[in-house]
Amino acid sequence: MQKSLLLAIGLFALACNNKRAGSNSDSTNNTTGTHQMTKLTGTFQGTIPCADCPGINYQITLFDDHTFSELTSYQAKGMNVEGIPMNVANVENGTWKQLSDSTIMIQRKADNASFLAEDGHLLLLDPKGRRIEGVLAGNYVLNPVEGGDRRTLFAQKRQQGINFTANGNEPGWALDIDHKQIYFHTINGDSIKTALPSPQPNSDSLKVYTTKNITVSIRNTLCTDDMSGLMRPNTVQITYKGKTYRGCGEYLQVK
Repeated sequence: MQKSLLLAIGLFALACNNKRAGSNSDSTNNTTGTHQMTKLTGTFQGTIPCADCPGINYQITLFDDHTFSELTSYQAKGMNVEGIPMNVANVENGTWKQLSDSTIMIQRKADNASFLAEDGHLLLLDPKGRRIEGVLAGNYVLNPVEGGDRRTLFAQKRQQGINFTANGNEPGWALDIDHKQIYFHTINGDSIKTALPSPQPNSDSLKVYTTKNITVSIRNTLCTDDMSGLMRPNTVQITYKGKTYRGCGEYLQVK
């Protein structure tokens, strides 16, 4: 998938870069004349062009320890048999390094990508590290979003043995699953802790845990928090006491 992402960026960059790419004014190695420190860390997201799909939902979090978490989801043109969009989410973690005052490079398993921090945004650069120009340039500007750094919270949950966590809004609710139990509670005071059954079905795209009192469905499809706008890799639906709760979650990869 990362090769496809790199190819898509390369194709659009070649189509859109104008002949000024070689001028000094376009070089991302030059600063804008100010020596103010540029903020490089944070979470940024957007929808970038795709060569063979409507677009790529993209989100990257740059942490202050020079690690990153990248989420990509290729927007599908159709639906599955249940009417669910085929927007499978993929997450990759790695490290990043600073190239200049305002440019960084993330180091993936298969390739690298460069970004320019500018005016509170993050700009995805072309495969040669140059700013993308032309009518599609705005499509490579990633906007900041809050709430992307949850390392402390997730570390605490891992210590408790939790390997999946989710939450939703209106009303607020939270779900934690470890190897033995499901724990669900709402802001209204409803809660349940029950033994974890075997999922049926149990596939890479869908897992459903059904007990006498609660049903939890976890899909491997992109989910966007309807309050913060933060994107997460799993869509969650819970049925409890005759009510349906929807929200977003992710696996914590307990070692």
